[in-house]
Amino acid sequence: MRSLRSRIILLTVVVALLAVALTTWAIASRTQDAAVNQLEDQAQVENEITEALTRVALKVDEWEEAIEFVRELAGRFDVRIALTDERGRLIVDTMPGPELPPLVSIIDPLGPFAEFGEELPEEDLVFATIECLDDLDIPYEVDVFGRLFVDEGADPADVEECFDEAFEEIGEFETAGVAEPAWLFIETDTEPPIPWTQLIVVAAVVLVLAGGAAALVGGLVARPIGRLTEATRAIRGGDLGARVGVGAPEEVRELAESFNEMASALELEDERRKQLTSDIAHELRSPVTNIIGHLDAVRDGVIEASPEHLGVVSSEADRLHRLIEDLGQLAQAEEGQTRLDLEEVDVGALVRRVADAHAPVAVDRGVKLDCDCPEVMARIDGSRVEQIVGNLLNNALQAVEQTGNVSLSVSSDADSVIIRVADDGPGIPEDLLPVIFDRFRRSDQARTPGAGGRGLGLAIARALARAHGGDITAANSESGGAEFTVTLPR
Repeated sequence: MRSLRSRIILLTVVVALLAVALTTWAIASRTQDAAVNQLEDQAQVENEITEALTRVALKVDEWEEAIEFVRELAGRFDVRIALTDERGRLIVDTMPGPELPPLVSIIDPLGPFAEFGEELPEEDLVFATIECLDDLDIPYEVDVFGRLFVDEGADPADVEECFDEAFEEIGEFETAGVAEPAWLFIETDTEPPIPWTQLIVVAAVVLVLAGGAAALVGGLVARPIGRLTEATRAIRGGDLGARVGVGAPEEVRELAESFNEMASALELEDERRKQLTSDIAHELRSPVTNIIGHLDAVRDGVIEASPEHLGVVSSEADRLHRLIEDLGQLAQAEEGQTRLDLEEVDVGALVRRVADAHAPVAVDRGVKLDCDCPEVMARIDGSRVEQIVGNLLNNALQAVEQTGNVSLSVSSDADSVIIRVADDGPGIPEDLLPVIFDRFRRSDQARTPGAGGRGLGLAIARALARAHGGDITAANSESGGAEFTVTLPR
């Protein structure tokens, strides 16, 4: 769990879980309370509407006479009210729609006398009805609020008779002025209110937690990056030995390690650059010194300007010229500016030509030269590849003693052509293997007569191989001797 990514994921998950838990708790608690309160309010509204319409039903002959009252009632409670008769015919709907609202109750003026448990709302009518019920020995109850409840087993005809007598006695209504039963439908707004306050509190808590997590992650990242910045500035200021500690989350540690590797590479390259400058100065100093020495001697009359002495000056000038040419060629190749004239070439035939050209040298040195070079076609710059193979073959011929062996071989696979130059000489010292292709790197195996022993031959050969998109590697074979392998794309 030391990975920065893992820590960020873990912190994010924890924050998300806390946020979800708090939000769920806030919404659930608030919504539950709101739903309970709303249900209670809804039940109370439905009861009040039912009681009001029951009272009206006792005072009208037809429900059509109470339509305006129903609309006023709907507006007062801000609900939708619909009434239908017992056959389903719509009497009134305060907000007409494709479907009726939920059924709430049945408004039946005679309902209080139909079954035990229903109440009669008019107090005067209750008192008048009680006298009749007592005369007929019909069981009933009156609660503390003065509401009358008739026993379910009572004869409906007797109850209706008492009801009629009560109407006639109080003189307020005519018995015929009672509306027919009606089905009551009510629709209320059941959407719970949004708990804005709790949501704001939850959001604030989440922001605080997220800010804390971000600060923690920022600290994990900022400190090592700050050290990287300081080291970068130090390198920019010339201190190529600057390094950073690698203790940090995994990703930042990898970045620090990569930075240190880059700094080491820069330091090594700087050392090589300084060494190269020194080597070039050394290589140029010898021929220039010889040329100046001979010219001064001729000018001072110490020696005569004979063809022999002028020949020495010319030879040193040629040496200087070849060195400059080699350096220019190497710089172009390493900078990717070498122009390649690519064409389909039989690499096997090309290597055989190079071997034939060096056969006299091999004979003079008593070296056996073998070439296992079948036909292999590849799109290459033939002259450049000849230069590569000739350089390696020169090195190999110099490395072996008399009666030694040098072998060349050509092979291929689906993507590449492979050229190997091997000898049975003493091989390459192990400490030189990693740097054998560096400029001015000399050993008995790296000298190239064609380059005048300047230590540039292998560097040029590798640069030309890489210009083709390939490379050269060097190794010591198990049987002894050095083996150079050139790999070129087909």
